[in-house]
Amino acid sequence: MIGAGLRRPVALALALAIALALAGCITDAPAPTAVPTATPEPEATPTITSYPLDRTVWYGGFVMTFSSATSSLDAKGGPVTVELVLGNPGPEDATMDGPILLTAGGDSVEPTRESVMPLVAAGRVAKATIAFDVHAEFDVPAAEIRVGRAEEHQAIVPLAAGSSTMVTLRPWSALIAIDGQAGSLFVELRHVELRADLPDWRQELDRGLMALTLMYHATFRADFSGGFAFTGANVALRLPDGTTIGARRDGHSQSIVVLAARALQMGLQSRFEVPAPGAGQYALVITDGSTSVDLPFEVP
Repeated sequence: MIGAGLRRPVALALALAIALALAGCITDAPAPTAVPTATPEPEATPTITSYPLDRTVWYGGFVMTFSSATSSLDAKGGPVTVELVLGNPGPEDATMDGPILLTAGGDSVEPTRESVMPLVAAGRVAKATIAFDVHAEFDVPAAEIRVGRAEEHQAIVPLAAGSSTMVTLRPWSALIAIDGQAGSLFVELRHVELRADLPDWRQELDRGLMALTLMYHATFRADFSGGFAFTGANVALRLPDGTTIGARRDGHSQSIVVLAARALQMGLQSRFEVPAPGAGQYALVITDGSTSVDLPFEVP
């Protein structure tokens, strides 16, 4: 019992000595060195460049006037914002859903999700803003706005004058006065229009085709009280290479009427698909079933 009692003071003394030694080690440890905070470099101010455009193109039944483009670029690139006005000359409200790209060389950039085409009321116009986010290597001064799919006719608006060729796809039209009679069917050709789209379908044609629309008046010069059933079978188009084609069969491209005896029917039309670019000597071929006549005209 005495031996055990002597061991307790010795153990307590040993524990106290170890604790003091550890405390000394902690006290003698070097203080941590403060690391200076680096001063942040100010971000470079973006370079803002404006490109006045004032260019109008035709696509898918819409008339699109590009007002201006503005780039705000730093070392990493930045946004390019395009302002435009959409015109809808058609009889129904519509939205332009064709693709619009910003291209430079082989580089193409799609609009950001914030770019939304508005619904344009029939016969009205609406403003739109398209934003593109480009990288630092994108050559904005050499860029062009491309409207349309790769397989279609594409409208092209260069940002800088002279950087590339402007393509408006503006329709061509002309008033003419060419008459002809096939049997009892008399036709007066009065208007020709050539364009790259089908406005009533809101559709752009493939780049190898154009739409040629002929507008004319017709008179059935006979006394039959039942009149004359005028359809696509009574008209055809002779192409510059001599081949003959019929009007588009889409429900919109050929007038179908019953011509009353001795009465003038105005505002008839036939629309044909012709090879692009569409220039050359043509003839509207009129037939009453047994007799035909050519009404020649030229698309310059």
